[in-house]
Amino acid sequence: MKHVTLTATLAAGLALGGLSAAYAQTTVTYIVNERADILGDPPRNVVFAEQYISKAMFEPLVFDFDGRTGESGIRPALATHWEIIDDNTWHFFLREGVTFHNGEPFNAEAVKFSIERHLDPDFPSTDKFRDVPITEVNVIDDYTVEFVTDTPVPILPQRLSRNGAFIMAPGHYADLPLDEAAVSPVGTGPYKLEEFRRDDRVIMTKNEDWWGWDENSNIDRLVIRMIPELSTAFSEVMAGNADIVRITPDLADVVEADPNVDLVVAPTLVRAVTIFNLDMYPELQDPRVRVALNLAIDREAMVDAFAFGQHELISTTLINPPHEHPDLEPYPYDPDRARELLAEAGYPDGFRIDTIDVMIPDSFEYSEAVAQFWGQIGVEVGEVRRLESSVMRERWAARTLSVASFAWSAAENTPETDAWAVHDDRQTNSTHWVREDFLDAYREITQTVDPERREELNRKMQEILYEDPPWVYLYLVPAAYAVSNRIEGYNPHPSLLVEDWGSLYVSE
Repeated sequence: MKHVTLTATLAAGLALGGLSAAYAQTTVTYIVNERADILGDPPRNVVFAEQYISKAMFEPLVFDFDGRTGESGIRPALATHWEIIDDNTWHFFLREGVTFHNGEPFNAEAVKFSIERHLDPDFPSTDKFRDVPITEVNVIDDYTVEFVTDTPVPILPQRLSRNGAFIMAPGHYADLPLDEAAVSPVGTGPYKLEEFRRDDRVIMTKNEDWWGWDENSNIDRLVIRMIPELSTAFSEVMAGNADIVRITPDLADVVEADPNVDLVVAPTLVRAVTIFNLDMYPELQDPRVRVALNLAIDREAMVDAFAFGQHELISTTLINPPHEHPDLEPYPYDPDRARELLAEAGYPDGFRIDTIDVMIPDSFEYSEAVAQFWGQIGVEVGEVRRLESSVMRERWAARTLSVASFAWSAAENTPETDAWAVHDDRQTNSTHWVREDFLDAYREITQTVDPERREELNRKMQEILYEDPPWVYLYLVPAAYAVSNRIEGYNPHPSLLVEDWGSLYVSE
């Protein structure tokens, strides 16, 4: 049995038992732990599962990962190359001969339609792509599109790599009601919709005309099943009824003992965090209280329990490597100092937080640990509760989450997209934390091309986030998967938001 630790490589080999030969040769089944409601309108995706599904059927102009090699970095997708014309103007040159699943041609008009549709002020999306200051999308010719911004956007290719900028078939979507668009995907991706069984699975068939297939590609059908219960999802892979599922560290030994399943542990850009709501709890408006709640956490113990003991994954702020501040260290475990800060802030006997809202199943165990550590300094948590998807969506959009735990992934991996998580303009940000000096630094870095000045601004933002934390920063989440060893070409995307579905194939 191969055990792959914190790397993005995977080998495979044996046939999957328990399934028909035809299924085993041509179908791959991937399990997610959330319900997906919007699979046909990528800019309106909210939960991870919806983004996974969208990436199988839609594509951006550029992508940032090669699933065959596990290498990160911006690379061509529906655009083959691009040029900076001036500080505010970019030209993207499009891949020719591509068609949408319904036969419509992919061209510059499709790009213009997709981007302008999402950036329409009346479009109901909370995606972070909406803060990209694009003022014009111009068709130069069939296969050249121009983006004009009102300020420089040095990371425009990265911003164009996510679901907010996936390209959609204009003829299909132009007059389609939003409720129909949600379940009627028409993109250019490697798979196209065959059947959607709500709350159960999405069945997709191979797009034979996709431009990205290689000599190994042999999958005819991709099935994404929705199984919220982690133990049930795991059992399905171990029984041979599915191929890939993300697992918790306590299951690693079980996977390693099975000759038909491989354990893959891959690095990610996803942070385990607990966010504050300063409006809901007046006590949290004092930075000393929020620092105290960070000092109360034994991160090493948490990483030992939930992150394979990889202490180098402990977080300092919410900015990901390689952009972390070199002079800042993670908060130490210091409950005595935490109690002192609470007393200084006027809460010598602590206070009560009614709930920690858990937004995804993976966050539940560490949320319980956070509650226990806070209890040791006198901050009582009434309940750690898993929110139903519909409730989570409503409160997320209304910015009314309680103290809440989730995994934050800013997939572009730049300082400004990492920091966007706590920007008060983000429509799903429930912290209600506002620092004008942070907003000024954020505004400037989003418009700054000079690398030295960008680094100065990056460090300034992190210093503010450290002295006045809007979150509890915990650790980077290593992604562990149980993977049928008939699967090849699988390297998990480090954002945990998408997969490079076209790289997968089944060993003969």
